[in-house]
Amino acid sequence: MSTGSQRNSPPAHLGQLRLLVANEDAIRLEVIAGVAEQIGQSVVAREIDVTSVADRAREVLPDVAVVGLHNHHTAHALAMIEEIVGEGICPVVAVVEGTEPEFVSRAALSGIFAYVNSLDGDSLRGALDVAMRRFGQAEQLEGALARRAVIERAKGILMERYGIDERAAFERLRDQSQRTGEKLQTICQGLLNTHALLHDVPGDGKAAT
Repeated sequence: MSTGSQRNSPPAHLGQLRLLVANEDAIRLEVIAGVAEQIGQSVVAREIDVTSVADRAREVLPDVAVVGLHNHHTAHALAMIEEIVGEGICPVVAVVEGTEPEFVSRAALSGIFAYVNSLDGDSLRGALDVAMRRFGQAEQLEGALARRAVIERAKGILMERYGIDERAAFERLRDQSQRTGEKLQTICQGLLNTHALLHDVPGDGKAAT
C-alpha cells in the first residue's frame, strides 16, 4: 500500500518523464496535465490541434505522449495517436475516462501502449510505468528482429555463393566468429557490407569500351 507521502512522487524505476499532453478540449487538457505534474512528471508540451501533434512530438521529443480520448471526438483522437505512433518517437498513454469499450479497442489498434479509465495520480503513474516498459520491450524486439534479419541475409549469401544448405552456411559463420573472437552479428554485417561493395560496380556492371 502507498502512503500519503509517496502518492505524489514517481517510483524510483519510473523517474521524472517528459510528457506531451494532447486533448482537443482545452479544459480537459489542463486537467490531465495537472494530474501529471502532481505525480512529479514534467509536461513539456501541450497540444490541442490534432494536425500539429506529430510536429510537436518531433520538436520536443517527449518520453511519453498522454492523449485524452472522448467518444464525440473519436476520429480526431485516434488521428492524434496514429500520428505520434507513426513517428515512432515515444509510447502513447490514452486517458479514456467515460468512453465506450468499443472505442477503447479501436484506440488500442491505433497503437497505444497503456490506458487509464479514471484520471487520478495512481492510475496515471501506473499507466506511464507500463507504457515505458512495453516501449522498451518493443524496441528490444525490433532490435532482435533486425539482428536476425542480418544473420539470415548473410546465410543467404553463403548459400548462393557456395551452393550449400542453410545449416552449413550458419556453421561457416559461427566458425568464423569463434576463430576471430568477433560476435556473430559483426561477422554477418561485415559479410553484407563486403557483398554490397563487390556488387556496386559503376555503370551498372558494364565494362568500359
